[in-house]
Amino acid sequence: MSDRPEDRLGASAGAWDKDAVRLLLCGLAALYWELVLIRWLGASIRIVAYFSNLVLISAFFGLGVGALLARFAVRLERAIAPLTALAVMLGPWLGGLWHTNPSGGDELIWIGAPLGIPSPGAASSRIVSAGLVLVLVYGLTAAVFAAFGQYMGRLFRTHPPLRAYSLEIAGSLLGIALFSALSWAETSPSVWFAVGSLLFVLLLPRRLPDGAVAAVIGLVIVAATHGETRRFLWSPYYRIAVEPLSSVHEPGSSRFVAFGETLGHVLKVNNDFHQMMLDLRPRTSEHAFLSDWRSFYDAPYAADDALSPLPAGDVLVVGAGSGNDVAAALRRTDRHVTAVEIDPAIAGLGRRLHAERPYDDPRVELVIGDARTFFNRAPSDRYAIVVFGFLDSHRLLSAFSSVRLDNFIYTEEAMAELRRILVPGGRVALSFAGTQGWIHERLLALVDGTFSRPTVVKVDSAGYVNGVLYLNERSAPMPLPSRRALVPTDDWPFLYLRERTIPGHNLLFLVVAVAMSSAALWLLPRGERRLRLPYFLLGAAFFLLETSNVVRMALLYGSTWWVNSIVFAGILLLVLLGNLTAARIRMPLTACVAPLALLILTAALVPAGLLLSLAPWPRAFVAVMIFLGPVYFGGLLFARLIERERHLYQAYGSNVLGAVVGGCAEYVSLIHGYRFLLALALLSYLVVFLLLRRTAVTAAA
Repeated sequence: MSDRPEDRLGASAGAWDKDAVRLLLCGLAALYWELVLIRWLGASIRIVAYFSNLVLISAFFGLGVGALLARFAVRLERAIAPLTALAVMLGPWLGGLWHTNPSGGDELIWIGAPLGIPSPGAASSRIVSAGLVLVLVYGLTAAVFAAFGQYMGRLFRTHPPLRAYSLEIAGSLLGIALFSALSWAETSPSVWFAVGSLLFVLLLPRRLPDGAVAAVIGLVIVAATHGETRRFLWSPYYRIAVEPLSSVHEPGSSRFVAFGETLGHVLKVNNDFHQMMLDLRPRTSEHAFLSDWRSFYDAPYAADDALSPLPAGDVLVVGAGSGNDVAAALRRTDRHVTAVEIDPAIAGLGRRLHAERPYDDPRVELVIGDARTFFNRAPSDRYAIVVFGFLDSHRLLSAFSSVRLDNFIYTEEAMAELRRILVPGGRVALSFAGTQGWIHERLLALVDGTFSRPTVVKVDSAGYVNGVLYLNERSAPMPLPSRRALVPTDDWPFLYLRERTIPGHNLLFLVVAVAMSSAALWLLPRGERRLRLPYFLLGAAFFLLETSNVVRMALLYGSTWWVNSIVFAGILLLVLLGNLTAARIRMPLTACVAPLALLILTAALVPAGLLLSLAPWPRAFVAVMIFLGPVYFGGLLFARLIERERHLYQAYGSNVLGAVVGGCAEYVSLIHGYRFLLALALLSYLVVFLLLRRTAVTAAA
């Protein structure tokens, strides 16, 4: 146990002085604005939604640089509000430009719209490269958090290290809770910005000019973005624009054909096409656009010589969206339909605006949730047919990983669960919008391998439908064609990645981010320009653990925003618990590292899916122990290290820059899968253990 009473958390009379409150507020405001910018910039700028981990890494980089700037006399806290305002305004400015996808064919990134529907960028004359957009976002976001980091570094000096770090973590927990509450209440960005502006005023020292400037800047942010925010519906996942569909573009010409009435709506998310809700009830005379799409949606229920007749049982639609697939099931069958849709706002639009009113039918049960989680919890032998809507996610599952929102539905393990819930003879109908040859071969291999039968493929090559329909069934195996496609698994779930590789645009980002982190060491005094290696490695290992936790818990409890928020909060809570433990018990180094290593090895060896057979409470207990337990012992090790640290701002800077490198190392999972990240984290912790043991031996000698 520490022999210095002032090192114990809350021990001194000044534990809650004004600097302590400011440090708590600084942690709160930094984490809150980090979440706001990840959400806002990803929703406003199409390409950022696919690279939201870039915003997170830039925030870590900025905090690290800011901490290293703490030794300078310049006070950057006054720049927090104006820099944040500039970062916010990047959203509507860059979002108003059309930007191309990164070059190269290693990764599929959605862009464009189906035939007949104008692409959002088709008429734009203002086109910029995705690289320039990402550089601007990274640079300005890093500047915002450099200002936060310098203020935090200066405030760290006002309290003993362990207490200062604990106050920052506690503030971060409050920041997650605040933004999660606003998301749960389905508030718009105007509310986020107003609350964030109030934090500016509370955060700064009590000087009237500073508070007044921060308040004015906050009002400018809200006023400047209010028109932008109120034009859209803000779901927990997307910025949604709804447009009536009363005409279509004739392919091969510049002519538009007007229907004379509104026959549906087009939904755009994050400045790109996402889906349509169409009135596909038969008409005596209709345009081919409508008849083609009706044929596509009705095809899962049609007789086919290569498939058995549909057996008795219910219908399950996953990725139900605004209701087209559900409406088709109601038109073509008299069965009970379960519709699963992850986005409550999109489902709500379908309930209000879809002309066929599919969600109002008494035969339909609407479930708001993640499709993979529904598969895992559904009873065996229940459904006669499972229909996949267009599950083409336009964003990442979390800013901590490169996994997209829909990736875990297209894995071998997910397909095995799908087969289990089908009745014998039951059918699967998988719709997919991509037409790339390697994606096609991958989906064929995935469905063939699950059902041990050749998959029936339906394509509307001459009509308006841009999708492919894959049909198969649970019945006796048949000879399969030889396929050599790379099939996604829960450990390597990257459907949209052509090979096990790091795409060129990601590789370039890694090189730049690591180079900038190295250059940040020049901010240290001459003679001290080196990384504090134990802190650096602990930061890298922590980020890798956090990434692994998000992925594993998403498999167990769903890829929803709410699960992500709980996991992030749980991680910070365990770090805080580690600090509290270190403040009261002087844990031997081996007592921190041994259980840490054991739990990481267990997490690497135990598939998350194995826990699904457990009842809910035992499953939660085991999951927290195995997957989140390492965070506690890692936090305990870090707390033990900083307890007597004399240069906390240097240590914090090295730690956060290590997290930047850990964030970059996450891209290694694109080659080796997510278990490999646990191996990297374990290696980092073992190196820290050896370094600290050597230091202890040297000091004893």
